[in-house]
Amino acid sequence: MTLQVDSWAVEGAGSSPQIARLMLTSATRSGNGIVDPADLEVQELAVPGTSVRVAAGAAVMYGQEAVFQGSYYAHNVGEEEVPVTATDGGGGRSDLLILRTEDPGIDGTPWVHDPATDKIYYFRIIEGVASDTTEVPSGTTGVALARIDIPVSTATITQDMITDLRTMLQPRTEYVIRTQQGFDPIDYAGNIQTPNWENWPDLTWTVDIPEWATQVQVDATWANAGYFPSDYSGSGSTDARGETRISLKAGTDEILTTTGAYNHNELSDTNGYRVHMSVLDDVDIPSELRGVTAELRMQVSGDTVGGRLRADDYMHAGVRLMFNEVPVSGAS
Repeated sequence: MTLQVDSWAVEGAGSSPQIARLMLTSATRSGNGIVDPADLEVQELAVPGTSVRVAAGAAVMYGQEAVFQGSYYAHNVGEEEVPVTATDGGGGRSDLLILRTEDPGIDGTPWVHDPATDKIYYFRIIEGVASDTTEVPSGTTGVALARIDIPVSTATITQDMITDLRTMLQPRTEYVIRTQQGFDPIDYAGNIQTPNWENWPDLTWTVDIPEWATQVQVDATWANAGYFPSDYSGSGSTDARGETRISLKAGTDEILTTTGAYNHNELSDTNGYRVHMSVLDDVDIPSELRGVTAELRMQVSGDTVGGRLRADDYMHAGVRLMFNEVPVSGAS
């Protein structure tokens, strides 16, 4: 018989800790990680010293020691300081700071805690791991929080030694796309010969940024733009060079992508061309821009070289946004 007798929330039936853990596994789809983006962040002490501090927050840990072990939920209420062993003159060291479940009720584990009086969740430091370690050791029920790379002869732990390794339990995502095909009347890039940024094409979309989003991935394309000399007299070079970017702005708060570049070189100063530009970037979303409606704009900036770009009936403009929930600093 594979279906178990113990049942959850059934009058007259018995239930076991395992059924509760298995329910958590089902509810989280066997996930493993922190619950909210700022949970359990590892930072230096307010005055850097021989410990680090772990922020408040929660995590779910998928059991690794036994088949059908189920999952565990732990919540850190307030900050906890975790001591770090100093290095000596023999060399530096990398340590892995994890949150680990130590359940003595699972056969074969070495844990000897008494769940009636002791915790079964602990912040533990595994000393001397590889310098590229990012995960808990195989067979460990826990989540990796940070790797601490300590130089030789060092006792004081500073933020630059701490690498954030947290992953989200069930990160949310939301995909948004804004497009425009064809522009009438023709919209010329008016500042194409100046370094000033301008909205081009000159349109503004609105986008609702989810309140949980801490990152946005941007994929923007200016496709089939008209690229023509200012006239067809053959009077010299009309190369077009400059930069592109995307802006998300609400009030005075603004997110800007890193810039892309374009450099269109004519083979003939009497022919027209169709050209493409793009921007791809991952951008952190500050807290003041989460949960607001923002204005989305495509922008270009030209240099001093001639050349004229235009948005006409054949041009396509589009911005694809993937809003993600990823770990962030509690101060972000």
